[in-house]
Amino acid sequence: MKRALAIFLSVMMFLTVVPFASAANSSFSDVPRSHWAYKEITEMAEKGIIAGYDNGTFRPNNKVTRAEFAKIMIAAADVDIDKRSVSQTFKDVPRSHWAFYYVEYAKPYLTGYKSGSTYTYKPNDSAVREDIAVALVRLLGYDKKYKADLNQLKKFRDDDDISPALRSYIAIAIQTNLMQGSNNYFRPQDPITRAEAASLLYRALIDRKDDDETKVVFPAPVEPKPNPTPIKLSDAFSETNLKNWETDKANGSWGVINKQATAISTDKDLDHYLLPLNWDESDKVTHYELSVDVNVSGTEGLGGLFFNGKDGQSNVVFVQKDRVVLGKVKDVKDDDIDWIASGSYKLKSTNRLKVVVDGSSVSIFMNGQFLFGQQQIKQEGTKLGLYLQREATSETPRKMTYLDNFLFQEVK
Repeated sequence: MKRALAIFLSVMMFLTVVPFASAANSSFSDVPRSHWAYKEITEMAEKGIIAGYDNGTFRPNNKVTRAEFAKIMIAAADVDIDKRSVSQTFKDVPRSHWAFYYVEYAKPYLTGYKSGSTYTYKPNDSAVREDIAVALVRLLGYDKKYKADLNQLKKFRDDDDISPALRSYIAIAIQTNLMQGSNNYFRPQDPITRAEAASLLYRALIDRKDDDETKVVFPAPVEPKPNPTPIKLSDAFSETNLKNWETDKANGSWGVINKQATAISTDKDLDHYLLPLNWDESDKVTHYELSVDVNVSGTEGLGGLFFNGKDGQSNVVFVQKDRVVLGKVKDVKDDDIDWIASGSYKLKSTNRLKVVVDGSSVSIFMNGQFLFGQQQIKQEGTKLGLYLQREATSETPRKMTYLDNFLFQEVK
């Protein structure tokens, strides 16, 4: 991680104009001792991981563009770029753009923009403070290590200026002292300057001491155990007996029609139909993918997948007429669903839904394209499988929603 941060810093400093080719100079004509970031800039130069320009300046107020920031993150994350299998995500960053591969490969650390089904990156805009907060938190893995305390944001008068999807990352950056505000302002939309970058990375790299050293006794060597084969279960519903499913624990009456699964119920109080997959839940898989085709015939969808099931409660992901919804069902006989997040989507006759669960992170894909993600979904249960709402089949057989080509696989 320290190597990654060192690369991050060095790239940040060398970014906008050709720097010194010789040894770093720790004294810059435009960074006097009275400069607020003098210590940070000087100490980085003395350690040989910072450079100025060939005229002896540092240009502390120069801004960094979002395209340049993507290149920084590639160096920081030590990512190897394979140009053979990269598809375009952002409308404004085509393959002809100099930063195309940097932006595509650095997506896990970046912020983007979405309008309808179109993603943009705005590569020529300046990277802002909330961008670098997200990058530092994700680079260090703090979004998986710490739970965000959103109350941290209330102390800033401009907390409403923080983008909604980024609030948890900003809170973690503040909790861990990666970033701070000043005079009760965080300035999330202010462009990042080279001086600010030096200061932020100095705090992360220099102020974090190696104070966790202890003397240890190494354990006796043991024979390595072979890695178990990742779990992979699929069902194209070519058989009508649903042998891969726990039909005795299902909600609703599930069956196979024309090699597709669907469900109905004579219980008028039952609003949610769930069919659990028959798998070894003792494996305690925490990183996995669920996929299914949601096929509609005259309906508005209202079907998909459920996961994290326990004690009658489950997280559900379902497709409807104009969006895809991630929510929680607390009672199968209550039509209310606690919405957690959603993304705009136009329903088709066939809709390939994929849910990727990685610890407390959930990512939703439609027809092979990332739609949206959500953090801090606590994994409490192991039940997972197919999901339909009552309205999906209430006008059977004239109008029905079917599920097909199910896949569950562990990600190693």
